[in-house]
Amino acid sequence: VFSDLPKLRQEELVLNLFFGYNDKKFADMNGKSRTTVNYWKIAALKQLRKEMERLEHEEQEADTF
Repeated sequence: VFSDLPKLRQEELVLNLFFGYNDKKFADMNGKSRTTVNYWKIAALKQLRKEMERLEHEEQEADTF
């Protein structure tokens, strides 16, 4: 699921969640605005959540058969 995200979004999430980088620091590193990076982060987390929920739902359906 994570590997389906665009490379920059993967990098942003890893640096933010595991190394404590804030949106401004990542934005400065990549020549983007802080708001763009924040949007990427929120969109990536929503995409991951949606995909995880879909996979969980499929597992539950498989368990009922």
